[in-house]
Amino acid sequence: MARFDKKSRQKVLSGSLFGAGVLLAIVLFAITNYFGWKYHQRFDWTESQLYSLSEKTENVLAELDRDVEVVVFMSPGDPLFSAVREQLARYEAGSPRIGIRYVDPEKNLLEAQSLVDKYELSHLNVLVFDSGDDRRIIDSNDLADYDYSGMQYGQSAQLTGFKGEQVFTSTLVDLMESRKPRILFTTGHGELSLDDGSPEGMSLARELLGKDNFELEEWATIGQSQVPLGTDLLVIAGPDSTFLEPELQVFRSFLESGGRMLVLLDPTLSAGTGLVETGLEALLVDFGAVVGEDIVVDPSNPLPFFGAETIFVNSYSDHPIVRSLDQAQLPVVVALARSVGLATEASGFDMQELMRTSPDGWGETGFDNLQEVGFDELDLPGPVPLAVAVESAGEGPESDLESLSAEGAPDGDPAGQMRLVVVGDADLATNAQLQSVPNATFLGNALNWLVEREALVGIPPKKPEQVKLSMSHAELSRLTWLVLIVLPGLVLLAGLAVFLRRRR
Repeated sequence: MARFDKKSRQKVLSGSLFGAGVLLAIVLFAITNYFGWKYHQRFDWTESQLYSLSEKTENVLAELDRDVEVVVFMSPGDPLFSAVREQLARYEAGSPRIGIRYVDPEKNLLEAQSLVDKYELSHLNVLVFDSGDDRRIIDSNDLADYDYSGMQYGQSAQLTGFKGEQVFTSTLVDLMESRKPRILFTTGHGELSLDDGSPEGMSLARELLGKDNFELEEWATIGQSQVPLGTDLLVIAGPDSTFLEPELQVFRSFLESGGRMLVLLDPTLSAGTGLVETGLEALLVDFGAVVGEDIVVDPSNPLPFFGAETIFVNSYSDHPIVRSLDQAQLPVVVALARSVGLATEASGFDMQELMRTSPDGWGETGFDNLQEVGFDELDLPGPVPLAVAVESAGEGPESDLESLSAEGAPDGDPAGQMRLVVVGDADLATNAQLQSVPNATFLGNALNWLVEREALVGIPPKKPEQVKLSMSHAELSRLTWLVLIVLPGLVLLAGLAVFLRRRR
């Protein structure tokens, strides 16, 4: 009886320990899953942090005030599908208002057709950001930059930059804004045209900025008494003749009333021995920018296969417009530029250079023989500043996102701090130069900063990792033998040896 009791106690104890172990395992599993759900953390192991969200995007997600469903019409076989899915997963994790829905047009024909009719899509391979009565449609081709230079040699286009975060955040901001910023481009003095599709035109800028949710128009300045009401930003891009005094007075009044301007000035040679005076040079001095009477050269940073007047710039300040370019080490290409520095005698402004040449660059002031230039005591020594940003001194907006929902001044007039960006080159915004990702990023950042859309400043395209394994035919053959024959053979031999040993 005692023996039976002992065995019974052992069984009960053993069963209790087993039950306690199972219960403990269940509790640990539940606790682990709870904390994993509540305090989850996503990691980005890519070298360029391809999928990590910037602080700007995190701020936008925190301020998101409406539910947004993202419907992705992409096949899993699409080269961008995995990048889009990983990027959107981080948006979904960053805000409970974001929902993601994937539709494979090849497998779910009925569902795809239903949504195509609902959203009135003309083609597939798109993403729809749906927010109730408002929606935005993104073509998947707008999510990446490609290098097509190798196609003439039979090579496929190479992915050079993934713009998922840039495009997705811009779309969310557009849904949150009550109105699109209105940008006027001046005409009548030889300025670059938004409708010009040639290499010297700005049709690509119209396309890029339209995707960034700006309202773009051209505006003839001659005979105007004021900048039209409701104008958020005035752009003067590459004039090659002189503005009349009444026009300059309109620009001055606009800036003094808190307006925003982007001025792109090329060094245009006159019939004499100097540069064409546009009249803007004297005006800009009063607002903190000094435009030089020179042509900038930089022997240390030439662009291969181009003349000495075409250089790349990779020396930046810490200003928000160029901070992301500096961090990513992306060089801006400028062609036939003039210097633009700070007017130290101007007061009441916060002024900062944006980019400059290397110390070996200089501003050439001798225009008699530009085929053989060389630095002399009359030239501007390097490093030469090429762009500046100026704003009225004082406190800015309380937060970066405050302007996202601002209705603007009741009468549409400029209000708040004056902001001005002056660049000594207009070519960087032309179709020929905007093919360069850094140039497009610089232009977009400048415009977003000028209209106080800081949430979109500093999100450049990210370079994807393209890891390739190159092997000769002989190396591939040896690897095949190793994986398919040698390793399985060794496993079989080891198993046979163990079997024979046990039989003994």
